[in-house]
Amino acid sequence: MVGKIVELLRQHPEGLTSGEIREKLCLAAHEQSQLDRRRRDVRKWYHVIVVPNGSNPRYRLGEKRTESVSRTGINGRLRATVLHAARGRCQMCGRSVAADGVKLQVDHKIPQAWGGTNDLENLWALCEECNHGKKDLFASQVDNVKIVMKHSSVHVRIGELLKLNFGTWVPSQLIEFVANRDDWKKRTRELRYLGWKIGAKRQKQPNGRVTSSYMLEKFGEWPSDPSGWIQQFERDRAKRNRTRDSSDDQSHGSSHHAAT
Repeated sequence: MVGKIVELLRQHPEGLTSGEIREKLCLAAHEQSQLDRRRRDVRKWYHVIVVPNGSNPRYRLGEKRTESVSRTGINGRLRATVLHAARGRCQMCGRSVAADGVKLQVDHKIPQAWGGTNDLENLWALCEECNHGKKDLFASQVDNVKIVMKHSSVHVRIGELLKLNFGTWVPSQLIEFVANRDDWKKRTRELRYLGWKIGAKRQKQPNGRVTSSYMLEKFGEWPSDPSGWIQQFERDRAKRNRTRDSSDDQSHGSSHHAAT
């Protein structure tokens, strides 16, 4: 939940009240106390600015903290929950304990050193091979990730990561991480609306795992509001499609009437 709160505050630089955060996260009123705890947890990794607003102060996301994050371990109950949800399969490559003899490890999707929490949504079960590969990948991209994570727009985070790796294949896992969104594939495709050329490929590894990667081949300047520009592009396209469909229906109706 901490990650979702951070993303919401990034999307609303003017700030949000606690009630607005709860509403946008679709939480029930009785979950307010849990939300308050998670909101306070944000302060471990970010400076949070409290803006006076009567009895409902607004919370704005400030700069990321530079001091080291205090790390706490994953308790046994949480570990068991994650492993149970994985149903004996690595949540990255899909290999199983029963069929492939892999050993599962509970890992943070977003490393704690980068602000990742012990929230259930930030934990998954990986086999040893995938876990080691993930750590190696992140270690090689740590400087790039720190740069792109400063941007509030999901499109800019993905785009800037691809630009920093221009002409080379970027593993989908890294793109998913910087996007911090379930719909990261859609957001990556949407960059093509800007005239960007992005290649994609899938490759089967020796262990049978299929991985996907993306490579930026052409890009242009960012609009002043990239995410807003893309949303407007989609609205305009939908409107054109509705107009065209309506014209086709009228044309078909006229032809049918003439024939009778």
